[in-house]
Amino acid sequence: MIKIWMRISAAAEWPFFLFIVLNAAAGLSAAAERIPPPHATRQELIGAWQLVSIRIEGPLGSMLDPFYNADSTGLLVYDASGWMSVQIAGQHRPAMEAPASRPTHDTPQGAALKAAVLDTYYAYFGTWKYDETTATVTHYIKSSLIPGESGASYSQTVSLEGGRLVFTTRREVAGGIVVQKKMWQRISGPNG
Repeated sequence: MIKIWMRISAAAEWPFFLFIVLNAAAGLSAAAERIPPPHATRQELIGAWQLVSIRIEGPLGSMLDPFYNADSTGLLVYDASGWMSVQIAGQHRPAMEAPASRPTHDTPQGAALKAAVLDTYYAYFGTWKYDETTATVTHYIKSSLIPGESGASYSQTVSLEGGRLVFTTRREVAGGIVVQKKMWQRISGPNG
C-alpha cells in the first residue's frame, strides 16, 4: 500500500516538476536573448573593412544618411601598430576628370563642381584605441578632409554581429534619440 501511494504521489508531482523545468529553461532562453553578444577583441578589429551600409533610425523612423544617401562605399583600415584610416564615398558623385595638376576651378561652375565632389566624400587618418570593457573604439584624428577635425577624437560603440563590424552612435535630438549604425564587412584580400 505504501508503495502504491509513493507511485501515485510521484506521478502527481511529475507534471509539477516538468512545469518547473520548462519554466526555468524558458527563463534562461529569455535571459540569453537579453545578454548582448561578447565584446570584440582588439585583435578582431585589426584589418581592412569595406562599408556595407549606413542606417539611421530616428524618432520618425528610418532615414537616409544626409551626406552619402543610400549605397555609399567605403574603406576602414585598423593597423596593429595603432594607426587607422577611413574613407567614405557617396554613390552618386559628380563626374570630374583627373587633371594633370591640382585644378584651381576659378570659374563659378568649376567651384560648384569642386564643392559637389568634396561634399560626397569623407576621409581622415590617425590613431585608434579600443576599450574592450566598454566595447568603445576611439579615433584620434591626425588629419582630415575637413581641416577643422584635425586633433579631434571620435568614440563609437563597436560590436561584431554575424561577421560584420558594427559601429553604433546615439545622439539626442528634439523629439527623441537618433541611432546611427555603420556596418563593415572584413575584406579578405586584394581579390576578395
